[in-house]
Amino acid sequence: MTSQINLLSDLLRIPSVSTLTEHQPDMASARQFLVNLFKSLGFSTQLLPAPHHPAVFAQLVTNPLAPSVLVYGHYDVQPPGAPSLWHSPPFEPNIRKNRIYARGAADNKGQFLIHVLASQNLAFHPPVNFKFLVEGEEEIGSPGIETIVRDYHHLLQADYLVLSDTEMLQPGHPTIDISLRGVMDIEIVLQTARNDLHSGQFGGLAPNPAFLLTALLSQLKNRHGKILLPDFYTGVVRPTPQELADFRHLEPASSQLLKEGRFYYLSSGSPDLTLNQRRWTEPTLDITGLDSGYTGHGTKTIIPHEASAKLSFRLVPRQDPDRIYTSLSRFITRRTPRNTVVRIIRYPVASPYKAPTSHPVYRLAKQVLADTFGHPASFVGQGGSIGAVSTLTSALNIPAVMIGFGLPDENVHGPNEHFSLDNFHLGIRAMAKLYSQLPSLKSSDKSNSPILPVI
Repeated sequence: MTSQINLLSDLLRIPSVSTLTEHQPDMASARQFLVNLFKSLGFSTQLLPAPHHPAVFAQLVTNPLAPSVLVYGHYDVQPPGAPSLWHSPPFEPNIRKNRIYARGAADNKGQFLIHVLASQNLAFHPPVNFKFLVEGEEEIGSPGIETIVRDYHHLLQADYLVLSDTEMLQPGHPTIDISLRGVMDIEIVLQTARNDLHSGQFGGLAPNPAFLLTALLSQLKNRHGKILLPDFYTGVVRPTPQELADFRHLEPASSQLLKEGRFYYLSSGSPDLTLNQRRWTEPTLDITGLDSGYTGHGTKTIIPHEASAKLSFRLVPRQDPDRIYTSLSRFITRRTPRNTVVRIIRYPVASPYKAPTSHPVYRLAKQVLADTFGHPASFVGQGGSIGAVSTLTSALNIPAVMIGFGLPDENVHGPNEHFSLDNFHLGIRAMAKLYSQLPSLKSSDKSNSPILPVI
């Protein structure tokens, strides 16, 4: 166990931040670390080109007749933020109360390493053929994943996609994620002058883009959180009655959510929806950033010439992002005064995913997790997005088995990110057991269940 923790610590020391160009050498170091690790375990490896940071592909094919598993993970991490908010340096792993603290501990280095170490435990007689795709651009929206899948489709062929990039409901309660929401980010920029204006000289004459923009944004939702864009809910796939029953059984107390998220109160929502529906299966719209005018220390008497907002749509299966983008563009331009310069910028879309839970691999995964953790495993949804999942499952026509070993309070993307070492070791044991039992599924059971079409 000590050697496994040391391996994780060595990987966590590499500040592989994909969003910052100054970390390009660190991204290369992380790739080389993984290449060396896989080669030491007998895998063949190659780098798959991507726009910014290549993906690492590794495979160990020992029996062409055995099932093949494609394990997905990512070696890039978020920037650490202000060092003063960390109790220990973000890239100097520190173990406290059997948790390892470092950026990337839970997202995703600790979790994908579980699968590498599980394969190592089975190295003498691998029950399945292992393939690993470890991406370097997940934290910047996976801009290269579609090209990788198109160009290297033959390498990625497998019977199952397996990944751990989410969290359990609570300690000791294993879960299998059966849905992901998609995401579409949009930026709106309104410009009403060529430069900022003196508010005494032009106040009362010049339009204020900050007021214009906030007035527009306030019209996008009603007081219950319903999104008012025309056609926004067209095609939305609702949970099945069984899924609703499962989700109600797992309904959290509002106080638990407030504690986990460290926010002060719940936003208003439809009384017809449970909390789990609101966070897992309903589409949402959030303002993720606002910018206008002077934001420095003190005050400055100006009328800003420009205002911008960043929006994030969480989408569910069969919502059409093109339709939503068009609807938003019309909504904004038709309500903006003439001669206002309007720019609406759309960023790459990550599609939602819904698992074919009738596939027998999910029943097997539930049993293995229950045996390992001593607690029945539950099907849950995830409100977040993993862009590679829908891309890989659609292209390869295989189910995704998403088993998260993180916990809700592990500060992913925030200061003092950490990962439970108990879950690290239990995860290795569980995944080794799952991989060893996959061949027991009858070949007829492995027939490709249709993957629900997404956006």
